[in-house]
Amino acid sequence: MTYGDDPHLGRGWAFPPRWDLPDGAAAAVLATSDGVPHVQEAMRVLLRTGVGARVMRPTLGAGVDRYVFEPRTTDVCYRLAHDVERALLLWEPRVIVDAVEAVPAGEADERIDVRIEYRLDRHSRPDNLVIPFFVAGPS
Repeated sequence: MTYGDDPHLGRGWAFPPRWDLPDGAAAAVLATSDGVPHVQEAMRVLLRTGVGARVMRPTLGAGVDRYVFEPRTTDVCYRLAHDVERALLLWEPRVIVDAVEAVPAGEADERIDVRIEYRLDRHSRPDNLVIPFFVAGPS
């Protein structure tokens, strides 16, 4: 069994949902993902889901979209990183979060990069994911 094929990481619809035409298939099927890409897709969905958006799970999500019109200040970066870490700790049991850092993206005035350092729980292999997050620039 390879690292990406570990069954505890799961398999599900690819995100964003799309159609796939496997070799020799007569019809397209809904694309799926598994392994590490599946976990990373789940992390992206979790972070983009607004807190309170899921009726049966009102605390699910990080709601990072609410930061779109916020300025690139230290306080906003701290709150964004805190919301991301909280959501991952509560709702993504396949990862161990080592660090979350939100920093302005250098010369890009309209972007904050959120760097998530994590390990997949079962194997404890270090990994990270950088999500560029665009915020409104100065008017």
